[in-house]
Amino acid sequence: MHTPWGEAKTKQQLDEGVFWVTTDSHGGILIEKGRAKELLSAKARRIGELWYDFLAFEQEHAMMVVFYEQPQLYPWLEEELSVKLAEDSLRRDYPDYFLLE
Repeated sequence: MHTPWGEAKTKQQLDEGVFWVTTDSHGGILIEKGRAKELLSAKARRIGELWYDFLAFEQEHAMMVVFYEQPQLYPWLEEELSVKLAEDSLRRDYPDYFLLE
């Protein structure tokens, strides 16, 4: 599978239309556009980058918004800890996310 970050080395389906992918050097989460509208707020969708029929959330910063709004998608941590880690990252990297619209 090709991704915005190169050829995928791994691809894990986290939910319907939601994939965690890794490449040799990077990765992130790809969410089908229609599914993103169901799962994520408009503010969160603006953090993702449009890539074909997906919104792409790169692993260094952007994918934390997915785990903040949908912590159950991060299966390696309990939801409360996932939300806390994601919030800390968002406050550092995307402080405008927390401003009222």
